Amino acid sequence: MTQGINLARYVDERPLSGFQIRVICLCALVVGLDGFDAQALGFVAPALSKDLHLQPGALGPVFGASLFGVMIGSLVFGALADYLGRKWLVVAGVLVFALGSLATTQATSVSDLVTIRFLTGLGLGGVLPNTIALTGEYAPQRRRTLLIMLMFMTVSLGSAIGGAVAAKLITAYGWQIIFLIGGILPLILCPVLIVWLPESLSLLALDNGKSHRVRALLMRIDPSARLPADARFTIVEESGKGFLLPQLFTKRRLLPTLLLWVMFFMNMMDIYFLNSWLPTLTHGVGLDVQAAIAVGIAFQFGGMLGTVGLGLLIEKFGFDRVLFATYIAGFLSIITVGFAGASLPILVPAVFIAGVAVIGGQIGCNAYAARIYPTYIRGTGIGWALGIGRFGSILGVTLGGLMLAAKWDVSSLFQASAVPQLCSALVILGLAVLGMRGSLPTSDDTQRDALSTPERA
Repeated sequence: MTQGINLARYVDERPLSGFQIRVICLCALVVGLDGFDAQALGFVAPALSKDLHLQPGALGPVFGASLFGVMIGSLVFGALADYLGRKWLVVAGVLVFALGSLATTQATSVSDLVTIRFLTGLGLGGVLPNTIALTGEYAPQRRRTLLIMLMFMTVSLGSAIGGAVAAKLITAYGWQIIFLIGGILPLILCPVLIVWLPESLSLLALDNGKSHRVRALLMRIDPSARLPADARFTIVEESGKGFLLPQLFTKRRLLPTLLLWVMFFMNMMDIYFLNSWLPTLTHGVGLDVQAAIAVGIAFQFGGMLGTVGLGLLIEKFGFDRVLFATYIAGFLSIITVGFAGASLPILVPAVFIAGVAVIGGQIGCNAYAARIYPTYIRGTGIGWALGIGRFGSILGVTLGGLMLAAKWDVSSLFQASAVPQLCSALVILGLAVLGMRGSLPTSDDTQRDALSTPERA
């Protein structure tokens, strides 16, 4: 008699293995390099503007083009992964942004940068939904939220390293050195991913012809397990076929999906406004270039360390209460940044707290999205949430450039950028109400059912 093996139960009943840690670490390396490249332009903006003789705000279209590419990459690569698999979409995304970063070193005008950074953005956006989905699928449910957030924390780590490298090397070697490093490292990573990054367990299990691959991966999670050669692998989750995008709005998912999109939109508007313009704005109030970059690094380190703390708090108190408090803290800290001027004793702590709230809060949103959608539409759901969020990031960067060109004072700029944090706080309240009414479906529900359902032979 063929033995049925439930994947959720198999993963959740075993301790985290070295193989699973390796998968999560590979995903972390990918998003860390993604973060390095994505924020490189913000760190080199003052030096780049000086080299190309650009006026304040002239790089706005370049930031916008990059983010537009990230948006398209998130939408397209995320959806394609639910059909083609996650591994090869991750590899393709890494290759695209590596080549784009190298091409950026040859740019000599704003028009060159617009084209190259748009193409680079396609790869940057393509890897994010798929690394989130892969991490979620190889992580046991009891630690899934924390592991997704820790994996994604390396975006901030990569950005912070980019800032540190920029502060040390730009003066000696020019702004091009940052993009040279940002291109070579992911090229080196590509063959490693091809050899060591596995495909999604759940997607393989949905294809009956790939049971042998599922069995091999399960044996790597637990080499001591004895799995029959004819074992049948099952997923106690909703599944479906056909065009997947409309299924984000079915079965009680309409309102949660729309609210999630609003939260991604608002929060990513703030992230990219601050990532892109913070060094320029703080340089404009009297800090030298290295001090301005150091302030940007404080923002990234706040996001990195905040992610760890928020992940632990979310595991203990749940998403709703922790994210609501996080967004309120983000609102207050961003306003404080606007009034701090060049006073580093006030500016650095306020920027650090803003990083905890804005970056850490968005990483919490990523884990929240992975929790809402079942496997067969998880890539589509996360990819579209990130893609819609990119509309916000494009708007944040573009408005920042326009307000700079219109000579807005710094305090007004930061007051305006604090408003989206209040909007996100209201959205998480709405999602909490849906949860209390039982109108918020989550993939965790079906996996809890799986753990309490006897195996069927």
